[in-house]
Amino acid sequence: KQWYQRRVAITAGGSQSLSIKGVCIAIRLLSRLMVPSNKYWFSVLVLTVILANAVAKKPHILYILMDDQGYGDVGYTNQTDDIKTPLLDKMAREGLILDRHYSTWMCTPTRASILTGKYHSKLGIQYGVFVPHTEQCLNKTELLLPEVVRHNGYATHLVGKWHLGYAHWHCMPCMRGFDTAYGFINGETDWLNHTCGGYHDFYECAYSAETGLRWDALTDDNGTYTQDLYSRRVKHLIQHHHHEQTPMFLYLSMQSVHEPYFAPAEYYDCTDNDRCTMQAMMNASEKLLEDVISHFKEAGMWDDTLVIYHSDNGAPNKNVASNGNLRGYKHSLWEGGLRTVGFLYSVNHQILRHRGRTSCYVHVSDWYQTIISITGGWEAYSNAADGNAMPAELDSIDQSSYLLSKSTNTCPRTSILLHMDPVKRIAAAIKNQYKLLIGNVVNNRYMCHATRHYELNLESFNFTNVRMYNIFSDPNETTDISDDYPHIVSVISNYVRGTVNHQAPLQCQLPVDEDGYPNDDVPYYLPWL
Repeated sequence: KQWYQRRVAITAGGSQSLSIKGVCIAIRLLSRLMVPSNKYWFSVLVLTVILANAVAKKPHILYILMDDQGYGDVGYTNQTDDIKTPLLDKMAREGLILDRHYSTWMCTPTRASILTGKYHSKLGIQYGVFVPHTEQCLNKTELLLPEVVRHNGYATHLVGKWHLGYAHWHCMPCMRGFDTAYGFINGETDWLNHTCGGYHDFYECAYSAETGLRWDALTDDNGTYTQDLYSRRVKHLIQHHHHEQTPMFLYLSMQSVHEPYFAPAEYYDCTDNDRCTMQAMMNASEKLLEDVISHFKEAGMWDDTLVIYHSDNGAPNKNVASNGNLRGYKHSLWEGGLRTVGFLYSVNHQILRHRGRTSCYVHVSDWYQTIISITGGWEAYSNAADGNAMPAELDSIDQSSYLLSKSTNTCPRTSILLHMDPVKRIAAAIKNQYKLLIGNVVNNRYMCHATRHYELNLESFNFTNVRMYNIFSDPNETTDISDDYPHIVSVISNYVRGTVNHQAPLQCQLPVDEDGYPNDDVPYYLPWL
């Protein structure tokens, strides 16, 4: 009893999680005490149960995906003097800053990579984002992250942006592993009226094996700021969640800080320049995060929560937004388009032992295997009645041991296929400290044609038109060193050749369907096929 109380007292943040070392010591102690003649056998049995429960406790996962937040749109990157983000700075500096976190160059490809564990180039989504009224959709054969996490005993919820297609019901989040979803379907929507292209785009859905699918278009909250709706939704989910028995996976897919650039007047600190709007939007984002943290704390969940925070891509080329000193913007293959803000945070040092800063590469696809490992691994899914197992050809790397506890000083990932587009015939990849750009990555105006067959013949790419940068010594990509290191250019080029394949047809080739448009009879977005 005294030993148990002492271990509980020294755990961080008030959590009752126990260290593995402490449990091992306890097991050795129990093996000596638990003999038939011991009069304390019942107390020993109770202690054994307590220890087993403590070890088995899984963390809640709060996954915050920002939209278009640039490297210069947060304080802790030291890339800006005009944007203040005290809450995010505190969480990043007390957690683990991911200095080399890479996403894709725009919204849909990043979301697809997170949820499938594959490079977006393999999914046929490399050309652009999904647009309304088309048959674009994640292939239903892809096994999405929340489906596996749900098998590991988690309640799975999406709050916010989907942007992964809606032509079929199987495209929608509640048919792809989320118990509930709440937010908007397309790439952007009005902050107050919640419309896209003049039609309403806000919904909620729920799914369970017992009740099936429930889907509702939400039209009663016109005039209510999106951030306030998200806060209210998270509070509702937590109030109806039995966290003592069930851990939660909450995918908070933010509308911030995507266009249209807007925030209510109370969030403005200044009005004399374009950056004032970004500061107001970040003020509103931090207010939402404060609300979410408060909801977790009130339910007694915060001490057992791991926060994953990053952006889906860099900032666009707008005066409102900034990528700091990084070259390029969203829609580009420069660092400003691909290298994003990112950090891990938990008040519980038993959940997140690795603190400070890491320069090891993390790619968005890695969150798939990493989160699955954190939540229990593949065993439950593989043992399910349908007999499914881990998908083949995953690009995701399980970084849980390194990121949470720094179990090794060796970086789990040393290379990334950043992009490969057979339409524009451009590619980008990282190997060690070098980044290679292949083809015309500047002012490329090739368009995707629905009837054309795009073969992945990399020899049609212009491998003589390359640029290479040492992104550790030259993070702003100012000096092309490809002529100085032809052997490294060859190594990375061969890596690209050996990594790529893609789904055909490309998603950009799928047709626009007139039946997919909302109309006066059905003035909101919903599946139609």
